[in-house]
Amino acid sequence: YSSENSPFADENITMVIYKDHDYIMWVWLYHLFGLYWGTEFFLACHEMAIAGAFCQFYWTRDKRKVSFPVLRGIWWVFRYHLGTVAFGSCIIAIIQLIRTILAYIQNKTKDSQSEIVKYLLMCLQCCLWCFEKVMKFINRNAYIYTAFKGSNFCSSCKKVFGLLLSNLVRVGVINCVGSFILFIGKFLVVIVTGMLGYFMMNNDDDIYYWAIPVLIAAIFAFAVAHTFFSVYEIGIDTIFICFAEDETINDGTPGREYYMSKNLMQWVDNSSEALKNMRRKKGQQKAQAKAGKSGEVGQTEQMYPSLEMSEK
Repeated sequence: YSSENSPFADENITMVIYKDHDYIMWVWLYHLFGLYWGTEFFLACHEMAIAGAFCQFYWTRDKRKVSFPVLRGIWWVFRYHLGTVAFGSCIIAIIQLIRTILAYIQNKTKDSQSEIVKYLLMCLQCCLWCFEKVMKFINRNAYIYTAFKGSNFCSSCKKVFGLLLSNLVRVGVINCVGSFILFIGKFLVVIVTGMLGYFMMNNDDDIYYWAIPVLIAAIFAFAVAHTFFSVYEIGIDTIFICFAEDETINDGTPGREYYMSKNLMQWVDNSSEALKNMRRKKGQQKAQAKAGKSGEVGQTEQMYPSLEMSEK
């Protein structure tokens, strides 16, 4: 900046002002959406490949004939199901992009927005988060269904949604028991890693502060355990969806024998019966509690008659 009237004016001095183009924001959104889509696409390929490996094992009567299931699962994904994976991951990426835009708006307008608008944005963000979790759950089960049926994404979502609705109790049992067992496994891995790190560093005289290295090792142990146990999580979901479909299309008669093992059928049925009994006991306890409260109210009414009765 220079001025002719300024004593420090110099014709050789110029100033360059940098101004963003109007399309820069759209470029950022484009790359951010590409990042979300690429990440979800990679995770979806991982889930479908593992699901394909488990499906091969389940839907083969002679398990000894199963060979290279993981390689075949990967080949099936890249040969037949890339469109399904791309479409499902695109839906999740769109939801994540909307959540990011909403968070950006919240951050930019946090000082000028009213309390009502603030709570509305928070509720909308919460609803989008829940919607993302639900879609991820449906997508994973749709990938599993596609892995052994070969149907497209929309048909798989429709079919698997019907299977989950018809097996709500079993879904609750599998999710609760499976999540608890996987959590115990991750917890044990972290505890063992922390204890080993403590004993190794505590005996070393050159190390005075062992807490931070042990904490970092425990964090990495949890990350590795979470990665490996996710394979078992996908396996549990895959076997359950295959079990539900097997129970739907077969009835155990000659020519329509079940693919599932007797131990699997017995375990799922026993778990469902145990959950029903637990819910029945809770319902009986609630009914008894309500009956006790109504009895107490009746006793108080007998002890203290109403004013109208006393006036009469």
